[in-house]
Amino acid sequence: MGQFSKGKGRVRVKNRRARSFKKELIYSFLTIGLTSIIVLGIFQFFQLSSLIEGNQESQKKVTGFLEDNIESYMDQHGRIIETMSSNIAPLLEEGRTSKIEEKLRDIKLNYPGFVNLYVGDANGESLVFYPSVYTDGVKREHLNFSDRSYYKELLERNEQVVSPVFYGRGGTDILLVAIVSPIFDSKGKMQGYILGAIDLNALEKYVSTRISGEASYAVLLDQDNNVIVHPDVNTKTEMVNLTDSKIVKTINDQSEKSMNSLTIKEEGSEEEFITYAKIRDLDWTVWIANPSTLITKPLRSAVNTILWFIPVTALFVVLASLYLTNRLERTIRNLLDTIKRYSVSYKTNQPVQLSERIEGPQEMTDLLTHFNDMISEIEENRNELIELNTRLEGRVQERTANLEQRNAELQAVNQLITPVSSKMDLSHFIQLCLQNIEQSVPFNVHIWFRELAVTSQVIYADKSLQSYLEKNVQGANHHMEPIVLDGLPNGYLIIDLLDGQTIEPREQAFLQTFSRSLAIMLQNKLLFEQYRNKHAELDAVLESMSEGIMLLNNDQQIDYVNEFFLNVTDGDGTNGPLVHLSDVFERIHVLFEITTEELASFFENEASELKLEYKTKSGNADFYMLHKFSVISDEKKIGEGLLIRDITKEEEIDTLKNNLISLTSHEFKTPITNIRGSVETLLREDVEWEQDFQDELLEGVHEDIERIQHLVDDWMDISKIESGSMYIERDMVRADHVIEKSIELVPLTLKEGATLSFHNKAEDSLFFYADKTRVQQVLVNLFTNALRYNDHPQKRIDITLEKKNEFLTIAVTDNGIGISKEHLQKIFNRFYQVDVTATRRSGGTGLGLSICEGIMEAHEGKIEVDSKPGEGSTFTLYFPIREGS
Repeated sequence: MGQFSKGKGRVRVKNRRARSFKKELIYSFLTIGLTSIIVLGIFQFFQLSSLIEGNQESQKKVTGFLEDNIESYMDQHGRIIETMSSNIAPLLEEGRTSKIEEKLRDIKLNYPGFVNLYVGDANGESLVFYPSVYTDGVKREHLNFSDRSYYKELLERNEQVVSPVFYGRGGTDILLVAIVSPIFDSKGKMQGYILGAIDLNALEKYVSTRISGEASYAVLLDQDNNVIVHPDVNTKTEMVNLTDSKIVKTINDQSEKSMNSLTIKEEGSEEEFITYAKIRDLDWTVWIANPSTLITKPLRSAVNTILWFIPVTALFVVLASLYLTNRLERTIRNLLDTIKRYSVSYKTNQPVQLSERIEGPQEMTDLLTHFNDMISEIEENRNELIELNTRLEGRVQERTANLEQRNAELQAVNQLITPVSSKMDLSHFIQLCLQNIEQSVPFNVHIWFRELAVTSQVIYADKSLQSYLEKNVQGANHHMEPIVLDGLPNGYLIIDLLDGQTIEPREQAFLQTFSRSLAIMLQNKLLFEQYRNKHAELDAVLESMSEGIMLLNNDQQIDYVNEFFLNVTDGDGTNGPLVHLSDVFERIHVLFEITTEELASFFENEASELKLEYKTKSGNADFYMLHKFSVISDEKKIGEGLLIRDITKEEEIDTLKNNLISLTSHEFKTPITNIRGSVETLLREDVEWEQDFQDELLEGVHEDIERIQHLVDDWMDISKIESGSMYIERDMVRADHVIEKSIELVPLTLKEGATLSFHNKAEDSLFFYADKTRVQQVLVNLFTNALRYNDHPQKRIDITLEKKNEFLTIAVTDNGIGISKEHLQKIFNRFYQVDVTATRRSGGTGLGLSICEGIMEAHEGKIEVDSKPGEGSTFTLYFPIREGS
């Protein structure tokens, strides 16, 4: 800090004496050098520390890698043993020991890690050894291994076992680890086992090839802490247990961690860094060890190097800075004197003498020369800058005016952008575009597009371009820009130029841009209309389908569902909307008789269809088929679809087919059996039958043939009705005669004890237009049913003929068993029988009323029924009287 002293009229400042330039440079060089060394040392220290940590982390990764490899090695050998146990099972059950030996030889050839293999029975006695002759030249066979721990564990667990280390017996006497798998017979009972003995030396070589480092070594222990791999243990003959080892105890104390590291020092050895892992499936322990001194050796070497390098560097920096600062200080002083002289000459406007040379580096001389040139260039550049600034201001004003005009044009084009999704038609869409730009364009603008002429006020339809120009363009001149769609002019932008109006080149360029923008808007509008029409057509098609369809996206959300699908899955109509596939899942589960597991299996597996059954309130069943398909676009799946189809009619047809087969097998069996028995009786040559007996048998055959013929006729009629080809030969028929003839055709056996009364309430000679034979067929069927289904002691049938308006009616009323209300709607179905017991007693196919209904429909008439259980039934036939009615 400076000191201030007051004198006469002035203040004198006393400053503390500063260090010389030479000292500053020496201190600076020394500081920079030492700082650089220290920073470099610190950097190297942290770098080596990071390297040590990286090596330790790398050792952990190698340990994990070694763990995976050992587990994979044992798993690979375990899988081949387990696979071979299932292959050997039938061979062992059949006693084919030679074939078993071939299997063991194949394993040994492909997996040399096995010392030997053998197959034993359920009592622990060996059956087949491979190799049967080992290194000692003795053939091994039928040894008992039931005392082995792995055999006892195998009996307890009944699954594959990996044994601890043990001394071999039979195939070899070296240390081994065995993989043992049970062999089950066809009934699932253990009939024996297969054992593969792992060569610990082969395993040690497998482990040693997967670690590196001059002092690194790996240790592998089994579940009992016996050594499998250790650099200091001969695992061929020496079994060592490390349960009491400090390392093993420390690892076991931290058993909850599958992989970790520790630094430990055991008695009699140096400190080591250990990374270990627990092989959970085998309960083995593996670790890799490195001496701590080897790990920290680079760090200690680096610290020693830095400590002796610091004083050597300090001495070198001081000596070098003394030499450099002396030469540099002299040069700088000469340069400073030159600058002082230049400043004096600049103030006095006198040129400086530059002929003097500065002793020192060439850079100092160049600096002085460039300093002088710089002053001259600064003055020249200042004058040029003033002139350039003046020209720039003029150009900025001109550019601003152009930008303002351009902005107005862009606003006009921007106003042209109108939503194409509006519901207005094309002509009003064009007019809206013109109204949006009317304030921004200083011309009268017309648009002619595909026989459509539009201004901002008026729309003309069916106008040719020439006639519109002649009648509607007011100015003497006009300018036209084409509206191009798909490479062809589809219309024109017409500028009506009034008196005195002209179009500048810049305005013409704007109009061209305007017409192209309008063309894009019209193209988008036409495309949108086309898309909307197609979309409406597609919606109409999907809604008109006789099947239900639903489309879902890849997130299983519902994008579309038609009315049919909603009606099928809505149930009672109180359900909420369908949003997600889970909603459909829940609806189907509730409405249809299907389990959650079956439904989940359909949606998750590759099955493409699922049959559903819905029970209606009336007790009937409706059937549906649910199909699943993927929606693909550009070879990429964009969603899924569900299609539901009503297959109730198809199910009914299948039921009818089954009924037909059942009926055929039942109705044909009895008459065919009777015919066969009668014919075989008549064909006997050892008996002479009386003529009366033969006639009786032949009459029975004739009746059975008539019964078969009647069944065939019924089925033919049903087939004709089903196909719509029921042919009736109409003629004018007298009604009372048809009824009387039909009563005569009823079998006498049925009419016995019954009363059939005919009541003619119409005129005596009432005729109607019908097929007489088919009408009699209907009446006889109704009479027959009325007598068969009647348990009353006095069976009675009343036949009433009446004329009602344009119809002739025949009512057949009986006092039979009647029909309950739930059966009335089904009795005209094919094969439907109300009382199965009665039907079987009296015979019947369940086709009669169905045929009657078909005959009445062919006559353009109808049949109605009214019945009460226990009181009887009334069947009423309606026939049109007039021809062609």
